[in-house]
Amino acid sequence: MKQQMGILTNIQKFASNDGPGIRTTVFLKGCRLNCKWCHNPEGVRHFPEVFHFWPNCINCGNCRTICPADAMTETRKAPTYPDQKGWKGKIGSKIITINKEKCLNCFQCVEVCDFDALVVSGKFMTVDEVMDEVEKDILFYNESGGGLTLSGGEPTAQPEFTMALLKAAKEKKINTALDTSGYQSWPILEKILDYTDYVLYDLKHLDRKKHINFTGVSNDLILENLEKIISRNDLTTYIRVPLLPGVNDSEENLQATGKYIQSLGLKTVYLLPAHPFAGQSYRLVGIDYPFPIGESYPEEKAKIAQTILTSYGLDVKMWIAWVEDHISDKSSLNQTDTVLTK
Repeated sequence: MKQQMGILTNIQKFASNDGPGIRTTVFLKGCRLNCKWCHNPEGVRHFPEVFHFWPNCINCGNCRTICPADAMTETRKAPTYPDQKGWKGKIGSKIITINKEKCLNCFQCVEVCDFDALVVSGKFMTVDEVMDEVEKDILFYNESGGGLTLSGGEPTAQPEFTMALLKAAKEKKINTALDTSGYQSWPILEKILDYTDYVLYDLKHLDRKKHINFTGVSNDLILENLEKIISRNDLTTYIRVPLLPGVNDSEENLQATGKYIQSLGLKTVYLLPAHPFAGQSYRLVGIDYPFPIGESYPEEKAKIAQTILTSYGLDVKMWIAWVEDHISDKSSLNQTDTVLTK
């Protein structure tokens, strides 16, 4: 019998922030949204792709020479510390820009690079191969109430593979969680949910036009699916709100979000302030990032958001590592960065 095969960016063991207990989080590649703040940019496209990891690059030019599609151009990166003593006037190191429209994904450039300056994000694996890794920690799941979490990218962008993984986990009596934006047709999503115990559901913006502007898609389907999920009594659903500066942290949107979550009959919401290291991931692989790099979300603004949502009778959890000066009340749920695999 032919094995179902999918494409992954990472398998993270001993994850404690992607659902209850100790978990193994499997990051699937591909997403139907194009969020401007995505913390896992290497997981958006639906196929393996090459990224230039410029800190390792010695500017030998071998990759440009061998590329059959002439998909690589060379530019100068701005100095990392232009104002630091001794750096004045430095023009910065060279950086390779890969034209993803021209790239053939032949990976010849990766083969000729001896310094790991070119990395491939995305690896094909069968259900059995993934489950072999997941089952290694079954003892920890049983002791902690943990299990398997599927994240991404967006796991529902690979619906057959996602359902096959969840079904295989349930056959092994392993607890399952789905980390999703909910942007999938209900007939497909409903089948996936039949093998899911926990849903980690992101609410990115309540305003339809702004949701389109920042993610590339409407929130109509996302909200419709959330309400259908809430109506099921066989699932535990956690609402999570990524908190982005100037995107969805206005008082107007927070008020609308609090009112909406309250109307669903839910009592808890998890706030995920913008990750201070997300921009570094973009910089390291040569992708432009639209927000300040290395800056934590301001504590004062996070407290305001927490206060607004609390006014709707919600128990608001905050992820401590993402906020300046460490806000208390650490959440048990958190979105985890993936690691590029070669």
